[in-house]
Amino acid sequence: MSSADQLDFDFGGSGPDKAGAVLVGRRCAHCRQSVQVLDWYAEAVELHYCGDVCRQAWIAEQPDLQPKVGTPSHRRGANWAEQSNRARERDEYACRVCGQSEEEIGRQLDVHHKIPYRNFKSNVEANRLENLIALCPSCHAKKEAELRRELPLFGSASTGDT
Repeated sequence: MSSADQLDFDFGGSGPDKAGAVLVGRRCAHCRQSVQVLDWYAEAVELHYCGDVCRQAWIAEQPDLQPKVGTPSHRRGANWAEQSNRARERDEYACRVCGQSEEEIGRQLDVHHKIPYRNFKSNVEANRLENLIALCPSCHAKKEAELRRELPLFGSASTGDT
């Protein structure tokens, strides 16, 4: 099972052609070492890491970019309010993991980015419905912890240049 499968990605018919994907070189956002990533991932995501140690170090240097579960964000782009509402509606106002409804938890569900917002070049790409999922606060915290363990997606150390 790939990391993408573990994160419940469903790109449907309009997603990347995984079978025809090609590895391309990028630089680790932290140490600047060369890494190889799938071409479609390199197009969609701005930051790449050679491993979890570098990803964690980069996050530690950027404390204002760490996810704040349950805290509303106004830094998700002009389309965030509309897209997050669409994600909640699509998910029938229930957590996609445990099934709790907004009524049961007594507040609006969180909307989680499967690939973190900060990794995209534009809010339009980051806030695509395919990248959003409605979650209760507890499941959101668990998904964020999983992401910190799972990312970087598709990256590996390499000696290539870019």
